[in-house]
Amino acid sequence: MANLLKSDSETNILIVDDAPDNLRLLIKILEAQGYIVRKSLNGKMALQAAYRHPPDLILLDIFMPEMNGFEVCQQLKASKITEQIPIIFISILDQIHDKVQAFELGGQDYITKPFQELEVLMRVRNQLLIKQQYQQLIEQNQRLEHEIQERLKAESEVRQLSITDDLTGVHNRRGFFLLANQQFKIAQRTQMFCCLLFMDLDGLKQINDSLGHETGDRMLVDTAQLLKQTFRESDIIARIGGDEFVVLVSVESRNTDEFYLRLQANINRYNQEHKYPYQVSVSVGVTQCALNENISLEQLIEEADRLMYEQKRAKRLADGSKGNDN
Repeated sequence: MANLLKSDSETNILIVDDAPDNLRLLIKILEAQGYIVRKSLNGKMALQAAYRHPPDLILLDIFMPEMNGFEVCQQLKASKITEQIPIIFISILDQIHDKVQAFELGGQDYITKPFQELEVLMRVRNQLLIKQQYQQLIEQNQRLEHEIQERLKAESEVRQLSITDDLTGVHNRRGFFLLANQQFKIAQRTQMFCCLLFMDLDGLKQINDSLGHETGDRMLVDTAQLLKQTFRESDIIARIGGDEFVVLVSVESRNTDEFYLRLQANINRYNQEHKYPYQVSVSVGVTQCALNENISLEQLIEEADRLMYEQKRAKRLADGSKGNDN
């Protein structure tokens, strides 16, 4: 037989019987094995004792005045405090329907009077073992559930890392295509406009060469933060190249100028508030997929990329600069 989780000296048993002779005999049998034994002479006292200090097991007589053992059992099983306590009925009744009723009400075992010492001890020990193995199973399941949740959390973190750009904290190229393709299909299915912005930082190469890559990295991080401030949490923001960012936005109309204007306003405010030896500047290409258009996400990106380079060339011409593209 497997070892009990509790020792006998730690096990608390409540005996409920209105016959003093039966109580004395059961107490003698159980205390001889080292069990902690408590007694109640009627059902009301038994309920109070069980609620106040729930025992590990209850031996319950059926024939008692005022409240019989069946009624006591019903109340014990109806309480969250005592519903899991195993109950062994003890009775002079030996009819099958009495035993059936005892089990239907939630009793775990049934001993017929006059009882034998060895039988009492074996049935008591068996019920204690079942209860404590059940408790062990619950604890094992709780530990397993905790381990599963921890594993799922770890897997989620790994997946998040695999689609997140280490430097900026926005999605990387893999994350963008994974999420944007899903969003793009939903937009096409629900007949909603999609807007895609392709952005390239102006002058990042010169900043890296003149001020160092640490400064260039700070500029990338700050640009990602500006994008987060400008767009919604539901919009998909990603860094897909060294100095290239994309944003996929679901919109309700064709008016997409507001996105660029809001971004430029945030960039202007940033440059005014931060007196760095560089100015954040981005060239942006904006394109959209209208209702019922048969166009892919890759085609949107190609078109937005082309428009972005047109803006970058226009800026260079306006500045009179003939430097290389970044």
